[in-house]
Amino acid sequence: MNPHNIGNQFQDTGNKIGNTNVYSSGVPGDVEEPLMAHLYELRNRLAVVLVWLFLAMLVAYPFSEKGMLLVWKEFISPELDMAVYSPLEWIFARLKLCLVFALAVSIPQFFYQLYRFAGKGLYPHEKRFFLKVVPASFLLFILGAALGYFIVLPVMFRYVIFYSGDVASAQLSVQNTLSAVTTILAGFGVVFQAPLLVVFAVKMGLVKYQTLKKQRLLVYSAIVTLSLFLSPDPTFIAQLLVALLLAVLFEFSLLLVRLF
Repeated sequence: MNPHNIGNQFQDTGNKIGNTNVYSSGVPGDVEEPLMAHLYELRNRLAVVLVWLFLAMLVAYPFSEKGMLLVWKEFISPELDMAVYSPLEWIFARLKLCLVFALAVSIPQFFYQLYRFAGKGLYPHEKRFFLKVVPASFLLFILGAALGYFIVLPVMFRYVIFYSGDVASAQLSVQNTLSAVTTILAGFGVVFQAPLLVVFAVKMGLVKYQTLKKQRLLVYSAIVTLSLFLSPDPTFIAQLLVALLLAVLFEFSLLLVRLF
């Protein structure tokens, strides 16, 4: 046999082996699909999250009136009557309160659907990470909403709104009051998802861990700006609490990246 033919056969075999190794290094069971198929699947999974959100609001609506009375008694005063300035204001206020409960239930569902969408292209250790994210996102939302309920809202209502008690009589709109409450609760619950989003971004290669460490000053500037919008407090007490909290969350995110 010609030595050149033998060399060519070994070269072809090596290429096949090399190609086999390349494909075997991918995720088992991962099949390449058209872009439109991925978009349709993503649309369907987002639709599931929206349906879950809607059903959670329906379940919470019968209990929303008691929740509103509890919030009014806790932060305002039972001696101060609720004021309604439009026919649908009471219903909208109850729906906004239901939205907080619905978000607490739907955010883990969002991460789960995201896991199902990207699951075929994930390695086993990445799948385990996603399965840990689902319960962690729910716990972080509850923790964020609890801090907003027990720390930020008392500061905002007791030391800000009622400062005008000696000058003007307080007549608080039900919808505006509950809107402020739901914004704080939902905002803190969503903000507490930041550690998971940071870890996810690093794991997916969207941002590097070293970049986050080097850009601390820029991140802290964004945190201060965000705290001004989350807690409108003329005394700046609530803003300070929010900024410190977000800074702790950011550092906690960096710690999670190292652990995972």
